[in-house]
Amino acid sequence: MNQLRRFLAVCNGEKPDYVPTFGFLWASGVSGGVLRKTYDRLVETGMPDIGGAWESDGRPVNLKGWLDYWGVEVPDEADFVAGEWPAGIKSEKTVRDGFEYIEYETGALTRQFVDNDITYAMPEFIRHHVRDRESFERYKSFSSFGAPWGADKIDAACAPHKGRERPLCCFALGTWGYVRSCMMGPEAACTVFYDDPELSGLIYDWIGEQNRTYMLPVIERLKPEVVLINEDFCYNRGLFISPALFEEYCAPIYREIGETVKKAGVPVFALDTDGFAEPALPLVVPYGVNAVFPWEAKPGNDLSRVREAYPKLILFGGIEKECLNEGNEGAISRSIDEKRKLIQAGRYFPNADHGIQPPVTFENLCRFMTLLHEATGNPSGAFPRLYPK
Repeated sequence: MNQLRRFLAVCNGEKPDYVPTFGFLWASGVSGGVLRKTYDRLVETGMPDIGGAWESDGRPVNLKGWLDYWGVEVPDEADFVAGEWPAGIKSEKTVRDGFEYIEYETGALTRQFVDNDITYAMPEFIRHHVRDRESFERYKSFSSFGAPWGADKIDAACAPHKGRERPLCCFALGTWGYVRSCMMGPEAACTVFYDDPELSGLIYDWIGEQNRTYMLPVIERLKPEVVLINEDFCYNRGLFISPALFEEYCAPIYREIGETVKKAGVPVFALDTDGFAEPALPLVVPYGVNAVFPWEAKPGNDLSRVREAYPKLILFGGIEKECLNEGNEGAISRSIDEKRKLIQAGRYFPNADHGIQPPVTFENLCRFMTLLHEATGNPSGAFPRLYPK
């Protein structure tokens, strides 16, 4: 089987030659390379310089070396929309008091560790891009896509993906998760519904319009294997917003994406959310979502319970990433053993539940991958097989 046929077999509940360790680059687990400081730690503890380190531009260098060495897979990505890219938001970076301060032309201000883009820490968002209606209009002027493409230009951009042998992923803008991550931060993204419902309506209408004009036409033409939407609208106890607010503001956008996905025959409509994601399922599944990742372990997501309630839901991730860290090697076998029944049942791509952390060691990653490949029947990868002690 090639990667495309193998991926589809797992998604359809069929028997592949083996179950791949597959990850999306937004939360790729062990599949999509690692941040530079984590990569340096792996090399310091014995890993060859194989490639796959994420640099400050947000992309991994020589990802193929990482994929081949560890025997893991990621999808191809459609890196265009049906129109011109937005101008983007300019920023200036200064260093003082041992921190980087990033000031944006929207008035937003972020403080972070020096070289934060290649490490594993959350910045401090002092001011967000969108704070009121005036700042939202300014944000739109920098972030809206430009002149829509005609059919010929869309077809030309799609042409390289014909006859593909790997699954292809297209993206659509999320709803609350987009507002939280790119505009307002979590607190204002929650309270704006009550403080300024008119502004909320304007924001969600704009997101829907951007999808409708620039994202959905690409999905219709490419007919990819995956359409992915990033939300991150769950925390460690469940949803940030109520089901009623989801239905009022988010559901219309999900409905449009879901209808496009169904019409185009796309087999996977995937949702990316951290936290305790189980309460989100009754909200998103009716609109066509049939895959969720990365299923973080710490919040208490129970994939066996999810599988019982949603037999055809496609699962990605679910293995506690911290078992890879130095001192936690005793948890590696247990973490993988817990997932063996799910692997055998199908429609599950086991993987670490988020990116690898800086305390990882090469030996622990080899132990983890040895058992994971054994559990999935995966023969690929040049890494040395090491069984946990």
